[in-house]
Amino acid sequence: MKISKSIIALTSALALLGSTSLAADGAQPWHLTYQIGGANLDSDRDTRDGDLWNSVGFGYFITDNVSLDLEYDEFDGDYENYNVVVPGATYDEWNLSNWGLMGRYFIGENAWRPFVGLGFGAEKHRSVLDEDTNLSANVALGLHGQLAKHWSVRAQAMWRQDMDGSSIPSRGEFRDLYYSLGLSFDFGGRDEPAAAAPAPAPAAAPAAPPPNPDLDGDGVLNEKDKCPNTRPGAVVDLDGCEVEAVIALDNVHFDFDKATLRPEGLAILDKAAGLLKQYERVVVEVAGHTDSVGSDQYNQGLSERRAATVKDYLVGQGITATRLTSHGYGEAQPVATNDTDEGRALNRRVELIVLDR
Repeated sequence: MKISKSIIALTSALALLGSTSLAADGAQPWHLTYQIGGANLDSDRDTRDGDLWNSVGFGYFITDNVSLDLEYDEFDGDYENYNVVVPGATYDEWNLSNWGLMGRYFIGENAWRPFVGLGFGAEKHRSVLDEDTNLSANVALGLHGQLAKHWSVRAQAMWRQDMDGSSIPSRGEFRDLYYSLGLSFDFGGRDEPAAAAPAPAPAAAPAAPPPNPDLDGDGVLNEKDKCPNTRPGAVVDLDGCEVEAVIALDNVHFDFDKATLRPEGLAILDKAAGLLKQYERVVVEVAGHTDSVGSDQYNQGLSERRAATVKDYLVGQGITATRLTSHGYGEAQPVATNDTDEGRALNRRVELIVLDR
């Protein structure tokens, strides 16, 4: 069996077509397709055109304009002079079936789009005289229409070159035309976002608070509180605003995606432990931070692990665990730009925040 240059060219074109795109963002990328139609066979086959041609396929849109389908089709035909070749034989003993891959390129972005297709496969021939399988190559033209979210139709004309060199010894290939109409069930896409709910009606104005309440519990009445949402337990000044002292731990930085202390940071943490031992009433929060690489959720967890690592080290140096809390702030509080390697390295840090004295 010889493979012609046209087969090699079609195979190369399909490989190139499939390698130039990423996965599609189309609404329903997967599809199951059934096609039914007729055939106009090569006259040299010495056949009648026979029964209906039908096909089933399973495919995926690699991009919004390119699909790749695995397809199976079958056709029953009659030899024109079959009973002369095989006396007494009936006309229903000749069959073609083909397994193949078909790539299609769809033009435009409208609901109805023309397309061109290139494909190759293996075609099996069955009759009372012969049963063999040969290479086949396909070229298609057609029109694709989207009927609804999960349903589409396809009208197609396909030319097939069949490398059959055994059915008729004097011929090494045949060229057949198949025309069909197909229906596809499309699935696997993301649902469209739901319409936004209407804005709720404005709430009624709340009742006036009791005279001189202290809603945030910081000891400063609301009428004098310039920071009315102070977090519980914080140390505040006479205006009700939190007093924080942030102790920067220079050189306590972390490698990318790591929560392991580096050797150069241990000396700094030892000095911080000595300072905390001198001021035994001080309560501190160990605050962990990350750069902006990665998702918000992942960076939040990574910052919490870094804070916990430093807290555990300070406890190991003799600091009472009840004087320490740890909290992760993810990527939300950078001290340098996240656009450079140097800036991101500075943001992968841990600080000590004095909560109480």
